[in-house]
Amino acid sequence: MSIARVAQAANVSYATAWRIINNQPCGSEEAIAAVREAMGQLGYDPTVGRRRGRKPRVADGIRTRNIALLHFRAATAISSSVLSCVHRMLAEKNLNLIFAHAQKVDALPPAVRSGQIDGILGYGQYPAEVVDRSLQKIPAVWMMTRWDGAADPWGDRVKPDHNSIGQLAAEYLLSRGHRLMAYFNPELGFALYQHRFQSFRMAAEGAGTSPAVFNSRGEHDDLNAQAEQCVEQWLQASPRPTGIFVPVDRVTLFVYRHLERRGIAIGKDGVDVVSCDNERELLSLMRPPPASIDLNRDMIARLAVERLLWRMKNGVTSPSVQITVSPTLATQEVN
Repeated sequence: MSIARVAQAANVSYATAWRIINNQPCGSEEAIAAVREAMGQLGYDPTVGRRRGRKPRVADGIRTRNIALLHFRAATAISSSVLSCVHRMLAEKNLNLIFAHAQKVDALPPAVRSGQIDGILGYGQYPAEVVDRSLQKIPAVWMMTRWDGAADPWGDRVKPDHNSIGQLAAEYLLSRGHRLMAYFNPELGFALYQHRFQSFRMAAEGAGTSPAVFNSRGEHDDLNAQAEQCVEQWLQASPRPTGIFVPVDRVTLFVYRHLERRGIAIGKDGVDVVSCDNERELLSLMRPPPASIDLNRDMIARLAVERLLWRMKNGVTSPSVQITVSPTLATQEVN
């Protein structure tokens, strides 16, 4: 007999059943009643089979069957494809998924704060102020790139290859015949955008041309202002670049609007734009939709789950690793 059987019979999560059986706080009286009823029906006695001393090692590092998927990014939504990929892979291993959008420490699920999880998948970076030694004993794998470029306090990371992103953008514009190219830099203080620019510039210079860079000083969340400032600088440039790399689709949408407002038609006026993220819903709002670099988030999610399962089985003492996933260029069909 197991807690999983009790949780199933009571129609509650494994974590809820565990807390009730182990006399931990639970805010639902209905859940408490359902678990106790299930224990009676199944004849489950939590004291039977308990051993004193050190607990035996659990096969594959599975103790609670709970895996937490924590979304830490405020400005970027986690894609449905990442969620479905993680859920599918964990379901194949009979593991429970606990998902939370945790912008603040107090938004972390109780199971995470109490350590009743077998592993953590993080989309972004874990809040540094709540990292302690007990937490670092939990296997963890982080997806995507840290905002600050610093090292993770523990765990592995699977992220896009930003060098390849800038290189792909430059190669695309060069293949379209553009020798005058520009980089629209939405946010000077954002390391990720600067990384993409450096690789874009290196690829362009390798082909014998030097791209212009137009910097925005807009606020982090004011995408419209960021786009407008870059477009204004581009309009005043002489000669004016004909190939433009905008490093994120959310800003590219506003760039399109400001160009249209000034009578600049993408493609027809000899101007090409290449973007990044391949957010198809956003790209469908632009006419014609730009080419966009796909970070291959599905592959990042798949590798992150595989790495977490490895960590759960082999422990957290081996050195941390970083896995980079190559992006691909996606061209959009015009309906």
